[in-house]
Amino acid sequence: MILTEIELKLIESFVLLFVLLVIRYAVSKLIIRRFKKANFDITRKQITVKVLNMLFFLVLGFSMVIIWGFSGADVIAGIGSVITILGVAFFAQWSLLCNITSGLILFFNHPLKIGDYVEIVDKDFPMSGQVENITLFFLHLRNKDNHVYTLANTIVVQKTMRIMKPEEFFEEIKKLEEEQEDKNTPGTETALD
Repeated sequence: MILTEIELKLIESFVLLFVLLVIRYAVSKLIIRRFKKANFDITRKQITVKVLNMLFFLVLGFSMVIIWGFSGADVIAGIGSVITILGVAFFAQWSLLCNITSGLILFFNHPLKIGDYVEIVDKDFPMSGQVENITLFFLHLRNKDNHVYTLANTIVVQKTMRIMKPEEFFEEIKKLEEEQEDKNTPGTETALD
């Protein structure tokens, strides 16, 4: 029994699909285990699964192109387009793709997680607060005055951040409140008065 060329390509396609599905299943289980261990927000998990699905279909598409023998010029043009998009994502500071890339970096490689108390070490705009949420584009930070600030993920990745212990954060709030009380109490005059 000799297989025709089309039958062989069909078998190769199904084998590839099966192997990629097994790999996708294993990777998604590892990611879910990591999310449970790190106590990440459900939104992070949903976005991660979406990104995993996009990568799965991208690899599947390129593999099918190779199996079914599309011309090299078409494949190179497709690869060139993807590389161009990735280049823009990594190097264009204010683009949406850069925010998405930075968001993925925050999801997987940054020790920052929801609920942490952080201080952004910046000469011009110092900020500290509790991380409320990390989305694909923004980080939500609640400061000492109970105001919520949204910071673009590119800013968060570029700035130096210090993860604080909750006690440190609340001690700073207490110091600020004491300073406010000292300023407001009558009879306390400073050299500037």
